[in-house]
Amino acid sequence: MLKSGAPSLLLAAALAAASPSAHADEFHLFPETPPGNTFANVHWADPPASRIDFEQLQLQGQVARFDDSNWIELALEREAAEAAVLEPHTQPEKLFTTATTVWTAAAIGGGVLQGIGAPLQYGWVSWNTTDEGWFSRDTYVGGSDKVSHFIISSGVSRLLYEAYTTLGHTENQSFTLAVTTAFMSGMMVEIMDAFSVYGFSFQDLTADALGSASGALINRYHLQDLLGLRLGLTETPIPASAIGSSVPTLGRSYNDEIYAADLKLGGLIRRMNGNPGFSRFFLTSFVYMTKGFGYAPALPTRYQEIGFEVGLNFPEILRCVGVSERTWWGQGLLAIFNFFRFPFTQIGVYYNLYDGKWYGPGAPRQY
Repeated sequence: MLKSGAPSLLLAAALAAASPSAHADEFHLFPETPPGNTFANVHWADPPASRIDFEQLQLQGQVARFDDSNWIELALEREAAEAAVLEPHTQPEKLFTTATTVWTAAAIGGGVLQGIGAPLQYGWVSWNTTDEGWFSRDTYVGGSDKVSHFIISSGVSRLLYEAYTTLGHTENQSFTLAVTTAFMSGMMVEIMDAFSVYGFSFQDLTADALGSASGALINRYHLQDLLGLRLGLTETPIPASAIGSSVPTLGRSYNDEIYAADLKLGGLIRRMNGNPGFSRFFLTSFVYMTKGFGYAPALPTRYQEIGFEVGLNFPEILRCVGVSERTWWGQGLLAIFNFFRFPFTQIGVYYNLYDGKWYGPGAPRQY
């Protein structure tokens, strides 16, 4: 269970999604020439250089045919030509270099710092576990905390994947390191919770594992221009008449958060061998949120809501005006818009799972 908004702020450095192009004749989810970004296109182990076929060159008249009079000349030419071919780069000899160790330790340490707040605030207790459930209306916050764990873990793993790749690790090594480290960061939060009144939640840890894998998979298969996972804020005041005599429960209510899974139109159209044109500046999203949870006695008016939105793809807009991942400030700016969903930049329709009604088009600010 997440107790504050600190993890979201820590992820403002989550790396930006790229805007590649694809050149397939048919739809490919995983393009043969994967799109990439500043980090994803860094290759530290090039394929072995091909040798020169001198017999073929002889047939083409580009090299004199071998005979007793020119064998020395041919040998010298061959040696010079092969020496001109660049030797392949080598990947780091050690998996855990100093830089890799620092990144790994920082991520795991961040989980410790986030989780230790609970026992420090409410006191240390013996190890205990809790069954929070999943998405039932009778659970702690209707599942919003699970989605929050998923989104934040995905952001951590994406950041780590890009860092490990930049440090020279192969894509497979970076994927394994990113998933494992992000999961361990979430594990540290739960271990700290186990010594507090919150307790160790296996549901939270499962959401951490799924989020860690999902974020790294997006980067491993170069889907940043197609898929996204974001967290946003939606200020929704709850009427005093709805709260009545109820009081806030332990933890957070998540009433002001919304979670988005994005499908970016530019990446989709490119994979269909089309020209996205102006549509690259837009994306569609499936969103989830809960309202009125986190009170005891439980509010009878609490509800869960799903929605479908069309919004602005700000990273594409920023690139169009010259913002680039080649600069540190450009990376940071693109990262912010790739991880956070900003209010009033989208419009959608929303379905209340309890009264069975659709709301919108508009922004999800009603209670």
